[in-house]
Amino acid sequence: MRNLLKQKKLQYNSIDDALNELNAQDRGRYFLCTCPECDKEEAFIYKNNLSFIQCNRENYCGERMILEYKEKVNEKEIQKQQLSADYPNLSDDQMNSMDWAVRSFHHIKNYFKSNTLQNGYRGVSKETTKDYIVDLGNEKLTSFMFKKLDPLIGKDYSKNDWMCKRNLVFPIHGEDGNLDRILLRSSTNENLEPKEIQLVVNPSRDARDFLVDIPRDAKKVVISESIIDALSFRELDNNIGFIALTGASKTRKVKEYLSQQKDLLKNKDLLLALDDDKAGKKATFELSKVIEEKEIGKSRSVFRYNELSNDANEFLMSDREGFGKAFEKSQGQIRNASFEYER
Repeated sequence: MRNLLKQKKLQYNSIDDALNELNAQDRGRYFLCTCPECDKEEAFIYKNNLSFIQCNRENYCGERMILEYKEKVNEKEIQKQQLSADYPNLSDDQMNSMDWAVRSFHHIKNYFKSNTLQNGYRGVSKETTKDYIVDLGNEKLTSFMFKKLDPLIGKDYSKNDWMCKRNLVFPIHGEDGNLDRILLRSSTNENLEPKEIQLVVNPSRDARDFLVDIPRDAKKVVISESIIDALSFRELDNNIGFIALTGASKTRKVKEYLSQQKDLLKNKDLLLALDDDKAGKKATFELSKVIEEKEIGKSRSVFRYNELSNDANEFLMSDREGFGKAFEKSQGQIRNASFEYER
């Protein structure tokens, strides 16, 4: 990381002046801007940290600069105004709850030391999980979260011992970058059933039920049945893109997304890696049908599991070397084979 004292400082009268001069485009959680250093439209300013701008062209520029304003910047108020514009149907209580969730999840991920994630989670390293998992650490903080989210969820789980044991939060954001849904797991009791609970935290619209992360220069995109399965592949290739479902039955919106993002995916190799069970095979068939009919992606293939595992994370944990070899083999299949699936 660059020394902050050595970073270039840019000064503006106000945040509005900065956004205008940098040709900022609203992208939900961040503004896409013209980089002041290389003059390419590939820099970004996150809305929860308006004091920095960073170029996304790591191998060509990657400059990170400090933004200073003559006028005092009230970042919290700016974020609330953005939320109000994005969620016009939310009440004041719901707006405050959403604002708390966005700010708190970001802060916990970046500034709280997680004992659970220090050595990774379920075979996936800390470096891979750190941007996707919020570790609340203990039942008291989980209970406090439920109290704060009550206006959005419509039910207070803060005194529900079974729910408060779920200290791991996986936030799901919509296309505009705002929070739509949270997935909850327990790192202290892996025997809790069901292992994952899903809660909609955006009552103002039809909340997204899948997570997308496709780096600009990613050559491969894996479609998995869960976030932890997608991160298992990211553990092997930190530049692989992924679309992570939140269950085998959640294919409708993913099919719509694939059809809408045909141009984005046209130069990508697609790898379907849903669970190797009846529900997973059904989801594979449904998604593959859309992919074939719409001719989405440069090439397509299905990931093959060994006899002892039914999903990617299980494969990674039980046989890391074998998982890596299966992934390498699937890349060979992608280059040469036509798309296959099992109904």
